Amino acid sequence: MKKLLTLLLALCLLLPAGGALAKEYMILGTGSTGGTYYALGGDISSLWMKYLDVDVTPTETAASKANILAINEGDQELAFAQNDMMYYAATGNAEVFAGETIESFSAIGSLYPEAVQIVVGADTDIHKVSDLKGKNVSIGQTGSGTMYNAMQVLEAAGLTVDDVKAQYLSFTESADAFQNRQVDALFITAGIPNPSIIEAANKRPIRLLVLEDDQMKALQEKYSFYVPVTVPKGTYQGMDEDLVIPSTNAVLICAKSLDEELVYNLTKTLFEHSGELTHAKGAEIKAETAVQGSPVDFHPGAARYYKEIGLMD
Repeated sequence: MKKLLTLLLALCLLLPAGGALAKEYMILGTGSTGGTYYALGGDISSLWMKYLDVDVTPTETAASKANILAINEGDQELAFAQNDMMYYAATGNAEVFAGETIESFSAIGSLYPEAVQIVVGADTDIHKVSDLKGKNVSIGQTGSGTMYNAMQVLEAAGLTVDDVKAQYLSFTESADAFQNRQVDALFITAGIPNPSIIEAANKRPIRLLVLEDDQMKALQEKYSFYVPVTVPKGTYQGMDEDLVIPSTNAVLICAKSLDEELVYNLTKTLFEHSGELTHAKGAEIKAETAVQGSPVDFHPGAARYYKEIGLMD
């Protein structure tokens, strides 16, 4: 009996005050303040903290590439990333990741399509992507998924980044510069609709550019992660017809080193309570589509949840 009491006392001393397991403190890398990642990241963080004993801090970042590198360097535990950036990291793409293969992150789940939206003034003579030649164009922050999408879409239209006067601006900066006529066009890869584009359209008439059929085909043949997505008419002020544009996929990722039970609970909570998310993208976050579009393996904790509900073998 004396030995048993001694053992119980020792176990109690190992627990924090109150006898509960220690709270998990994590950083969630998002994107710029004018993008979907930032607002949605705050919403998801609040949901997790409501149901789990965790403290998740959403942080403004330069988005996809920066988030993957931050996880690799141990500065973030969770993040959003486009599936194309994930593919480049996992395969050690020479242009994007300087040939370094990054294997320190796993997927938690795909969230929603991310459309490559090219905004120009409706009162300009810019009607095709090729018309951007010689124009002032915001192609996104340096290292962001938007920047690489812009380069690839320009390539599909027969241009390079050297053919435009490239500006490396965040979504909010892009919208401000567009309204002030400091840029002629802006690329934004994000969910539909995007707050920065809505803001821009409220103050200056806009149109979205589309790729020609042969250009879209060439883009998909070279970069298999692109899929066409429809932007419904009325999405932005002045849009009077449906438009088909290229899209990637937004994925929630995490450090591969995170505890399996923790990631299981994060995954389960997100998908079983996604209906409580206040962000408009919450309606698109479903377990049924979460297992699609990831070019890297799912974290064992996430995979465990998907197996439980019959989405994985």
